[in-house]
Amino acid sequence: MSIINPQETSMKGLQSIILYDSFLSSKLFRVDISGGHTNITGINGAGKTSFLNLIPIFFGASPNGLIEKAANKKNFVDYYLPSSRSMVIFEYLAHSGTKCVVLYRNNNQGKHNYRFVDGCAEDTLLSESSLEILGLSQNVKDVFDQVYKSGVDVSRQIDSIPEYIYTLTADKSRLTGERNLRDLCNRYSLSGSKQQLKFLSNLTQVTINQNNVVSNFKTMLIEAYLDNEKIKTKPTSTADWLATINDVKALQSLQSEKQKIISGIQLKNAVLASFNALHAHLLVLRDHVVNYEQQISSIEHEIYAVKNKGNETVRNLNNQIVQVKELIAVKEKSAGNFKQAIHNIEVAERRYQDMNISVMEQEYKKRAHYFNEIEEAKKYKQFLTESYENINREYDKHSADLLREKMASSEALNAESNEVQEAINQLRNRFDLKVKELERKQAEQLQILDQEISSERQRLLDIQSAAMERMHQSTLFTDEENLQLQRLKLAYEVKENTLSAKSDELKAAQNKLKQLNFDQNKAQYDLNGLKAKLEKAKQSEENLRTTLFQKDTLLRFLNDAPNEDVDWRTTIAKVINPELFFKTNLNPVWQTGVNANALSLYGLEIDLNKLEIPGEADSLEQLQIRLKDAEIYTASLVEQYDKQSHLAQSIHREINETNIAVVKLENELNTLQNEKQQARQVYDQTEKELKAKKAEATRIEQEAVNRAKYELQTFNNQIEPKKRGELRSANMLEKNGLKESYDASYADLRIKLDLIATKEKQLESSYQAKMDDLTNLYHSKLREQGVDENILKQAEMKIKAAIAQHTKVKGYESILAEYDMWKKNHYQYKQNHIEDMNQALKLVSEYNHNLSKLESELEQVRTSLRTRVDNLEASAQDFREKIKKLDKQGREIENLFDDDILLVEVDRPEFLSFDSFSRDLGTLADTQKKQIYQLRLQTNASKALLRKYEAFSLFKLFEEKMESMGTTSETMNTINSMSTIESIMDYDLPKKHDAVTNIFRNKSAQLRNYIQEILNLNKRLKSVSTELSGYLNRSNKFKAFTDFSMNLESVLNDKNTLDQLNQFVLQCEDYQSFENMQSSSIPIEDFIRCCEYTLKAIESTKGHTDDIRSMVRLKMSVMNNGRLAELRTDNDFTSAGSTGTSRILVLIMFLALSRKLCPDNSTYIHIPLDEIGNFDAINTNLLFDMMDHNKIYLVCAQPENSTSNHKFKNLYIVGANGVSTVVPLEIEGDNPLLAAEPV
Repeated sequence: MSIINPQETSMKGLQSIILYDSFLSSKLFRVDISGGHTNITGINGAGKTSFLNLIPIFFGASPNGLIEKAANKKNFVDYYLPSSRSMVIFEYLAHSGTKCVVLYRNNNQGKHNYRFVDGCAEDTLLSESSLEILGLSQNVKDVFDQVYKSGVDVSRQIDSIPEYIYTLTADKSRLTGERNLRDLCNRYSLSGSKQQLKFLSNLTQVTINQNNVVSNFKTMLIEAYLDNEKIKTKPTSTADWLATINDVKALQSLQSEKQKIISGIQLKNAVLASFNALHAHLLVLRDHVVNYEQQISSIEHEIYAVKNKGNETVRNLNNQIVQVKELIAVKEKSAGNFKQAIHNIEVAERRYQDMNISVMEQEYKKRAHYFNEIEEAKKYKQFLTESYENINREYDKHSADLLREKMASSEALNAESNEVQEAINQLRNRFDLKVKELERKQAEQLQILDQEISSERQRLLDIQSAAMERMHQSTLFTDEENLQLQRLKLAYEVKENTLSAKSDELKAAQNKLKQLNFDQNKAQYDLNGLKAKLEKAKQSEENLRTTLFQKDTLLRFLNDAPNEDVDWRTTIAKVINPELFFKTNLNPVWQTGVNANALSLYGLEIDLNKLEIPGEADSLEQLQIRLKDAEIYTASLVEQYDKQSHLAQSIHREINETNIAVVKLENELNTLQNEKQQARQVYDQTEKELKAKKAEATRIEQEAVNRAKYELQTFNNQIEPKKRGELRSANMLEKNGLKESYDASYADLRIKLDLIATKEKQLESSYQAKMDDLTNLYHSKLREQGVDENILKQAEMKIKAAIAQHTKVKGYESILAEYDMWKKNHYQYKQNHIEDMNQALKLVSEYNHNLSKLESELEQVRTSLRTRVDNLEASAQDFREKIKKLDKQGREIENLFDDDILLVEVDRPEFLSFDSFSRDLGTLADTQKKQIYQLRLQTNASKALLRKYEAFSLFKLFEEKMESMGTTSETMNTINSMSTIESIMDYDLPKKHDAVTNIFRNKSAQLRNYIQEILNLNKRLKSVSTELSGYLNRSNKFKAFTDFSMNLESVLNDKNTLDQLNQFVLQCEDYQSFENMQSSSIPIEDFIRCCEYTLKAIESTKGHTDDIRSMVRLKMSVMNNGRLAELRTDNDFTSAGSTGTSRILVLIMFLALSRKLCPDNSTYIHIPLDEIGNFDAINTNLLFDMMDHNKIYLVCAQPENSTSNHKFKNLYIVGANGVSTVVPLEIEGDNPLLAAEPV
């Protein structure tokens, strides 16, 4: 690679681009683009456009956006930075010297990072030591470490594009408060921290990416010319405004429906009065229940006494009955014992009779006779046995001869049969060998078929697996889709967090409002107390003044007594009515000759020392002292009252402010909820659309999977069974032929075996006939000698019978001994037992007669006792029924009374009779139930009314107050609900009224200020538009394009809209006047309608915002060869002329205003341009002139062998071997083709 040293120049800007192990085949190459325009040529696909993309990337363009449009191959990292050693180095001249910025791969995150290096590439990143490390290492970070250790400054790793742009272009708006970025900017920015070049990224992308040209141009112009223009008044959202207007309208509607709640309050008071009346009836009921219970207690005491007396009699009779029953039991037990003994004797007697004990005694006496019969039977059997043995020996000899003859013939037949059987075995062995050979051959054929089938099935399975894998991949989101969803979800979560914070803020404000209300109530209570004390003190002071200064009263007369010796305070004052001291018409005089100090009253002598001197009789000095004390006390109370009044007013003002803040927070919370819901809907809609796309892709891949499955199923169900069936049929045919040959040979051998078997049967039949004859002869001889088997058996049986009879008789010995013992010990007492039993049964009969008499007497006593007790209990039951009925009514009433019902004592009703009282009580209870039911309906209707006007949060306030009361019963909850509603209507609703009117007043003032700022913005936009249009026309060098117009105008520019805005400002000024500010009344209908019309006008233009960019639209136009072309959208550029014409229009506007947007003239700007050959030579030279005038270098990419303009200073050819430098020849003379006038 040829290394081209950058030209020394004092102009700042990009100098060269160096790629190491990047997208080109060459390992390292460098392109110098400093000092003039650059032209790069090469064949298609050589990498020209990919190189051009690096210029906007250097100035901060998003790499992935450009690589998608240019390369359409991979993402930026995989295309430009394929390995961890890959680098894209931008060498540039900054305000502080030559610097480098390096783009390299971050394998951990799958993206690229930036680093700044202080110095040129040859001395730092591409020095010999660095290249040596790159040849050995697998990571470019090792080079950074080596360069840093060598003493060269290397910045920290920069992960994000915005941070890189802020550092390179010195964007002050983003550098504020970030010290690290400010330090990097001071060292590595192009023009220094005082010169901003933040529009370089957009300018350098225009010629490559022409999407959103108008939008980007508008954004740059606004930031450049209107950056200091701010809408200081943050507008309230239309929805929030309309909500406030609805609140104002709702106030009017609520006032008209207030009577419904008043009816519920009256019904609540009636219910409480009914509860008090029921409580009085309930107290009377309880008194009478106690009286009835006392009478029942008296009856129960009488029943207890009667039962005790009767139970004593019953107890004595029961004791006698028990004694008699005990005697009966003893005698019955004795009779039972005798009866059992008699029964046992009779049972034993019947047992001996059943055993024929008399026969046993007779046979036992014949024991010797039975023994002789045994001996005679044995002798007879021995004679028969000897004759039987002789005949058997002769029979055995003849049968043996016959058997030997049979065995000889049988052996000859067996030998012949064995020969045939051997032939059969050999035939079977040969058949088995042939079958095994056939099966082996068929197994080999089957194995070959299995391999073919397995191979074909595996091929189909691979096709199916590939299709299923594609289907699975089609269901997954791509990284970009996941990133998009994550961004939308993050936006939703941010809204949710903001909503949560705003909700906490609202809750804190509501808690503060609740505390302020409590403080206000307390302050008002203290103020009322001070007011009462103050009024009392003032009255006392006034009384003292009247007493001290009033003339012609008896007190004044006595105090002015002529004789100071008269002690009227200890005499007259003690016995006179104090009210007489202040009378003025008594005409008092002192009588002469009467002792005024005498201790008497009209001749009554009393001890006046026992009485106190009244306070009304104080002296003038004492009254003056008391008056002074009263004045001091009144002054202190006045001071305390003023302080407390100021405190109450301060709290009241703070409550009003807090109410406004709460309502504002509630509106903001509603707005945030709507925004959160919208963000959620966007996220859900995006996710739904992505899933729909995935579902469609999955459906297509599913069809491929189904086709693969169908082919596999067809193979398994049709092709494979068919091949196996054909092979099975061929094998079966061959096997059947072999089996038929075997069956024929086997049948011949079986015929021989059957013949041999027939001979064996004949031999056996002959042998059996001879044996039968021999056997018959044997039995005939036994009969002749009388020793056949039956006779022998009879002899044997006779012996056994004789032995058995002898043994049986011998066994009678023990039974007979036992029988003799029983007759001596038991049988002789049988008659005595019968007599004793009869005597015991006679006594039992007598005792039973006495028992019946006692039991009859006991039944009579019990019947009398039961009758008496039943009568008493009937009386008690009558009282219990009354108590039960009263208790039932009492419980029904108590069910109406819950524990938390507050009652007031009233007069108790008179108990005239049980029936009338019970009837009146039931009627009163039914009335109360109906009232409670009606109160619940009225309460629900009132709550529904509060819920209807939810904008005031009255129902929420109702719920909070109810919650503060804690858990109560249902009835008390209904009463408390109506009481709370009454409190809300009397105290809270007026506060809401003030808050809503104040909010409406504040918002109208805010909207007025916002509209005034919009009107001022319109004036500023006209000024900027005039300046831009003039500068653009002065900079234009193309005669085909004239009268450029570049208008920045407000979206609120329609005449009707402006009239509506001005009308609102006038009406708002009147509404905000001092007279109206003193009143908290609801705004008039005309102004409310004016507000609505104004909001609709603003909303229709989508201009209700404080963002200048959304408030401004850009309208451009130009005369193209005498034809007006309006340029409002990107499509308008395309329709303004040919492709070349539209591109020239874009270049003219951006080139003309480039130095307005990037004012640092000491920094050159590089503009990439693809295919400049589309322009004619004259327009090309005009473009170069505009670029030279604005200090802009063009970097152009053209096809191979394209004509090069003489303006190009740097010429390169991109080929298979990398980048080659072209040295242009000097051409003497001007080109005659350029002498013509431009068109």
